[in-house]
Amino acid sequence: MARPTKQGLDYFPLDSQFLSDVKVRKIMRAQGTNAISVLISLLCNIYRDKGDYIKRDDEVIILIADEIGVKEEYMNEIIVKAIQEERKARKQAIAD
Repeated sequence: MARPTKQGLDYFPLDSQFLSDVKVRKIMRAQGTNAISVLISLLCNIYRDKGDYIKRDDEVIILIADEIGVKEEYMNEIIVKAIQEERKARKQAIAD
C-alpha cells in the first residue's frame, strides 16, 4: 500500500541569523518587537499548510492574530511591511 502524499512540512529550518537580517530588522523597527512573533507564526503557517505559500484572507489573519495575541490590523501592517522589504531587496539584488 502506498504512503499518502503529505502536503506541507512538519518542520523547517530557521536561519540562525534570522534576527540579524536587515529586512527583519526594518520590520522590527517599524512595527516593534512583537513583529518577530508574527513573522515566525506566518512562516510556520506557510510551511505547515502548502509548504511555500499561504492564501491571505481574513480567516487566516484572524487565526494567526488570535494565536499570538495581536490585532488583525497589526498583522496586516506587518505583512505589508514584509512584502515591501522583500520587493526592495529583490530590486536591489537585480540592480547589483
